[in-house]
Amino acid sequence: MFLDPQLIPPFLLWSSTALAAVILLPSLRYAHWSAVRSVPLRQHLLFASLLFLVVLWLLSVRMFEGLWLHFLGITAVTLLLGWRFTVLVGALASCAYALIIQQPLTGVPLAWLVSVLVPATLSRLLVYWLRKRPQNNLFIYLLGAGFGGGILSAIGLCVTGLLVLALADQMDRVQAVLANWPMITLIAFPEGFMNGMVLSV
Repeated sequence: MFLDPQLIPPFLLWSSTALAAVILLPSLRYAHWSAVRSVPLRQHLLFASLLFLVVLWLLSVRMFEGLWLHFLGITAVTLLLGWRFTVLVGALASCAYALIIQQPLTGVPLAWLVSVLVPATLSRLLVYWLRKRPQNNLFIYLLGAGFGGGILSAIGLCVTGLLVLALADQMDRVQAVLANWPMITLIAFPEGFMNGMVLSV
């Protein structure tokens, strides 16, 4: 999700930028860069994930003037790269996506928060929960973390997006979405299927 910065109140722009800095700087510092440098395949996976996100996000729909919706793909990237690298790669992908759709970079922190941080965190928490289950089965992991994580990420995107629209004083848009809430399933199921398929492959 990308929202035109002109529709975002200044306090929301500044707070999202501060939150992005607080999370990205430690992630950049404590990410396991030595593990990436030591194995060339991991470097390829890192750059392939960046390319995957940008290309996937370009399959976007403009819901109304100033709002773009797209598939996430963050669950699969989180399970492949880990949480820290996902938020870093997602930040780069958010910048690239904003430049491609010709939007100011000032909208990137909020877009990163909604489209990367929330889905990645939900996906990671789901993995932690699944690891504590007594069943140690690869199928349960693929179905739960991949498919289920994708659905959970899409729901997290919808809830966070509605909150952002409400804070941006776009209550007419919020009411329109709430009046058509079954449409969320049309977002959640494809997101879950895509992430589950990528992870299985």
